[in-house]
Amino acid sequence: MRRAYLRGGPGAIVSGVVWLAAGFAASVSSVPIGFAVLFFGGMLIFPAATFIVQVILRRDPVSKNNPGSWTVIETIFPMIGGLLAAWLLMPYRSEFVFPMAAIAVGTHYFGFRTAYGDWTNWVLGGIMCIVGTASMFSGSPDANLVPYMIAAIEIVFGCWFSWNSVSKDD
Repeated sequence: MRRAYLRGGPGAIVSGVVWLAAGFAASVSSVPIGFAVLFFGGMLIFPAATFIVQVILRRDPVSKNNPGSWTVIETIFPMIGGLLAAWLLMPYRSEFVFPMAAIAVGTHYFGFRTAYGDWTNWVLGGIMCIVGTASMFSGSPDANLVPYMIAAIEIVFGCWFSWNSVSKDD
């Protein structure tokens, strides 16, 4: 998993771009539109990352018997539950939608430590959860700022994972 997906770097970068698009959509339109961009764009992260690593970077695919793949899949369902909770908040506290989504996606990264063998995923997931939680408890969370913060965090970590993987020839 670590070698095939560059420690998850391309996926984090693609996810960051999705968060950037969601933030832009929320800024120019509304939080519901931004959340729709985040949710449906999120469905494209794995296919886009796979395209990048296999077609553009010519990495060998992961063996179908690799147990790390199951770890990543197992973390998807709790993340979807968190995104559902974010969506349910929309009519009542729209300013909490993106922070809750940040927490949901952040928790998804905790399983990546096992899948990719890199504890830095715990740091990434923790920072995302802290951003979401701090935004919710700050008194006046800015719903349109959180997606940009998460985008920057994921893109920086994604570049780190990718660079670290290539430099160590994982």
